[in-house]
Amino acid sequence: MKRVLFLLLSFLVLETGKADDEKELDFALKSRIVEEAHFLRGDSPFAAGLPLTSFGRDRARFEEELRGKAGPVSLLLTATASGQEAQQPKYKLVSNEIYTDFSVDRNHFTVGKKILSGDVGYGFRPIDVIQREVRLQVLPPALTGVPNLSWERFTADQAWSLIWTNPGHGERGDPKTDGALASRYYMRLGNTDLHAVARVSDRYGLEAGAAFSTVPSESVELHGSFLQIKHDETGVARQKALGGFTWTWASGWSILGETWWDGTAPTAAAWQNLSVRGQQLQSIPAALAGLTQMFQAPSYSRSNALARIAWTDPQASGWSASLDVLRTLQDGGYSATAAIGYEADRLRVDAGLRRFGGRADAAYRLLPERGIAFIGASVAF
Repeated sequence: MKRVLFLLLSFLVLETGKADDEKELDFALKSRIVEEAHFLRGDSPFAAGLPLTSFGRDRARFEEELRGKAGPVSLLLTATASGQEAQQPKYKLVSNEIYTDFSVDRNHFTVGKKILSGDVGYGFRPIDVIQREVRLQVLPPALTGVPNLSWERFTADQAWSLIWTNPGHGERGDPKTDGALASRYYMRLGNTDLHAVARVSDRYGLEAGAAFSTVPSESVELHGSFLQIKHDETGVARQKALGGFTWTWASGWSILGETWWDGTAPTAAAWQNLSVRGQQLQSIPAALAGLTQMFQAPSYSRSNALARIAWTDPQASGWSASLDVLRTLQDGGYSATAAIGYEADRLRVDAGLRRFGGRADAAYRLLPERGIAFIGASVAF
């Protein structure tokens, strides 16, 4: 019944705007190619099982992205051809976004699939409870939106929204695809932005949090966010929190620093146990391959710190560069990424190197890869 209602509302909204908008077409096309070279860690305790996994396999993908509007409908479609070393290529077409929206007075309504990211953090986003974007990925593909029905009301300095995500769904394989009801609130007070969010789902119960971003001076920005999760799959309450700053100069240089806590991430003891288990199963490659699934966790440590130095040419030459160092404070691991970029007219090129390491029992040291070299290029039409 819920799904029928959702589809009916979508149809009614589309029909409402058809008379005025059906002849309006406005699209942009972008082609993108990304290549990654992955380097195995030869002394990994999981080395014997790695041929049964995707670790250490060079990979590439080619994307065609179509973005724009067809009458009242906004679209973001991505066709992707991707492959890994020693495997057959894969092809897929993804509707990242397909939605329609309209306003009545100060009320704004949206029906369809839309990207709904939201938080103030760079490396970690505690209150991004709807989109659940994984941050700090290497040249990631476009985000895939969340099916939703939303109502937003706004004034000059405030906005609140009520969002029903994945109508008709209960608890699914991924928290992002669970059916849920969420509310977001935004307010501006002088140089400060305030955010609040609440989400209710079968999996997590109540998730509630708040965030702020303030600019006390022309070159300094401060931000922070906090989330309380009533319970997780184990019935235990969890917290997520972040604090950070950005310092920017007219010369094009900037420094970002952040530290955060993720109560849902594995503990240092969990990684130590994984290492011990790997040593015990050296003669069973399939079991070792299975243990590597733990590296699919969105976060590797509960306590983290990130430092980022970035530069953009103030002369508008198109060149930029950055160095990111992420430290996992509980186990002494690190991920370091150096990148350089160039943008001119409709062309964008990025290249860089990421390296993993740390103490012997740190998550990033146990990771079966020691590094990634990457390059990507895109052209907009």
